[in-house]
Amino acid sequence: MSRKTELQAIERLAKKRQLWLERTALALNIAQDDAAILLTTQRQPSFRINDLKVRSKQQGKEVLKTLLGGGWQGEALGPGFTIDSGYEAVRDSHVVTEGLVYIQNAASWLPVVVLDPQPGEAILDVCAAPGGKASHIAAITKNQAELWLNDNSRIRLHKLRANLERLGVRVAGLTLYDATQLVRKYAQEQPRVFDKILLDAPCSGDGLMRLNNDKDFATWSVAHIKRLQQLQKKLITQAWQLLKPGGTLVYSTCTMAPEENEAVIDYLLRKNNDVQVKTIDIKLPNQVKSVLIWHGKEFDQSLHKSLRLAPSPHIEAFYVCSLLKLR
Repeated sequence: MSRKTELQAIERLAKKRQLWLERTALALNIAQDDAAILLTTQRQPSFRINDLKVRSKQQGKEVLKTLLGGGWQGEALGPGFTIDSGYEAVRDSHVVTEGLVYIQNAASWLPVVVLDPQPGEAILDVCAAPGGKASHIAAITKNQAELWLNDNSRIRLHKLRANLERLGVRVAGLTLYDATQLVRKYAQEQPRVFDKILLDAPCSGDGLMRLNNDKDFATWSVAHIKRLQQLQKKLITQAWQLLKPGGTLVYSTCTMAPEENEAVIDYLLRKNNDVQVKTIDIKLPNQVKSVLIWHGKEFDQSLHKSLRLAPSPHIEAFYVCSLLKLR
């Protein structure tokens, strides 16, 4: 790489970094200096004990004792535990390889908690791989839900299948469908509708990015965000048609971009008259207000009920919206 080319690359990266900082500060409604601190904060991983295999409090204590003996340190957080130190001790432990523990970002627990899955319900996870949220649904319902899992990648579906087996998850079906064609696919091959649907949508993932990590900006751009938004609109439109009247759809992403969050839900609300945004009764220290206006475009006011999180050491930036199908 020539010196000129190298300087151009450095300049492009600096512009990307500044643009992301400006957009994020605006979306979180905070000063850029404060945003810069949040966006450089080191995030701690987490894990959840798998209740499908750890069936008693005593077993749970034994799992934690094993991890403590290996060097893990952390504390309880929601349905799981933080990993403040000793990540390798957790990752390499037999309790992970045997499916007693699942390492997962803490924010990823939220969509399933909001979905509130119940035994006997027909539930679809639209973009299910690698299976963390699906296994959480199975654990909460004690494997008593009619759980359908879909992904559009054969490689990811293979990984999903392996994780389900390791974690002891029972499912009604695994499908390899293009999620932008879900209605047609299910009508032809698996005719059914669902009580609840989880759409953890493919996104730009900037909730996991850090301002001081150059590699995080390799694929990030506003153009990429807008392309993803078009995909997300197609996915939520398809998923909505597969939901029973009275059913709940939970939409989630790990991005802070309003184009991929509030704007997508606003699109669904404008295209359908049977959508109601549900209140999410969760309060977290890194919770911020939903974005109701973005670059001059106003969103439906009911979106203030959605859950938007800023980055924090233990809970990543995330967005969750719960939707009720009225009829």
